[in-house]
Amino acid sequence: MSGPLRILCLVPFSPRRDAPHGGGRVTAGLLLGLAARHRVALLHLRAEGEPPADDLLRQRCDLVEELPRPTWKPQRHRLRRLRKGVRAVASAAAERPLWVRWSYAPELARRLPELARSWRPDVVQVELHVMGQYLPALDGCPAPRVLTQHEPGAAAAREALRAATGAARLEAALDLLAWRRFESGIARRVDAVVAFTGRDRDELCRRAPATPVVVIPPGFELPERALDPAGHGDPRLLFAASYHHPPNVDAALRLATGIFPRIRERCPAARLDLVGAAPPPELVRAAGPGVHLAGEVESVVPWLDRAALVVAPLRRGGGMRVKVLEALAAGKALVASPLATEGLAVTDGRELLLAESDAEFAGAALALLEDPARRVALAGRARAWALAHLGWERPLAAYEALYERLLAGAPAGAEDGAREPRPARSP
Repeated sequence: MSGPLRILCLVPFSPRRDAPHGGGRVTAGLLLGLAARHRVALLHLRAEGEPPADDLLRQRCDLVEELPRPTWKPQRHRLRRLRKGVRAVASAAAERPLWVRWSYAPELARRLPELARSWRPDVVQVELHVMGQYLPALDGCPAPRVLTQHEPGAAAAREALRAATGAARLEAALDLLAWRRFESGIARRVDAVVAFTGRDRDELCRRAPATPVVVIPPGFELPERALDPAGHGDPRLLFAASYHHPPNVDAALRLATGIFPRIRERCPAARLDLVGAAPPPELVRAAGPGVHLAGEVESVVPWLDRAALVVAPLRRGGGMRVKVLEALAAGKALVASPLATEGLAVTDGRELLLAESDAEFAGAALALLEDPARRVALAGRARAWALAHLGWERPLAAYEALYERLLAGAPAGAEDGAREPRPARSP
């Protein structure tokens, strides 16, 4: 690359460093890094009540445009589905997954080709699979297209089908079929797909074997200082997540009903804070003694600071768990499942404790609650690991290397290591 690239980015939400979900924070970090080195135009959807894109991102980008994301009303959707009947559902679901249909904004589809013609991007960066539905609007644009898959949709739909019961199984089965067709279709429209973990790469390769899939783990914005490594006040466990995401609901229910009661038997003073937007009714009903449903909070930092330890008992889903990165970067003791730490070169017993069963999670948490010195030592090693391995320098260099290969007409290929990033542009 002889100079800064012109990169057009498509995002299905407002990217913000303080977004309530990991996807918003990761996307904001990537775009901020790219905008410091290249010229970036951001076209994103914004839901009703959602704040705009990050102020610093708006300053760095050449252009930021937001378009309204449709508001999905579940009750209205269910009534309409019942009226149309199962055949209509099957027909619609086979064409596009339900989440993709709910995320379609005609204004964006109309604006995209105009922007591509006037701005003339060198590269199109598509964040999340749902934005792949807009790729046909770019058929006249010669720029290479890169899709970052935060989590494979077909894999998530397959897990949803396994968990579904009753009449919901029909909808889940149809949605799985739609995701398989949709992901295969959008993969054929891009020049490369970026996955966060090796397991996600393997899943995506099965969907589209002809499209190169490259693993680039996301970076994380490191706080300037670590938080309290021991926590303060009552011994508190923290799980912070967005409960719009079914794997997070599953993990929170597991904590509230299977893990935390075991902890309370030996440590009656223990508290469990479940922080995050949209806790569903089943989670509200499951909140027993010592469990606090905090809901959406302005900042998770105070909750992290006072927590004795962070727990991440995830057993479903894919992608990179930003909640785990956040705990490591903050220098907090962490107990997590192997799935929650997938893609991270961390060592059990050194930077965190790994656990699988409910009994193992409760035992690991109790061992740390009862040994503050061990908890503080674990937190210190977590922070040191984060300083050495997180941050955005390596991921940005890997994206730049991928863009360079695509623009040179070379195969995207496998990961070849991150190059030294170009210096940041002056404002």
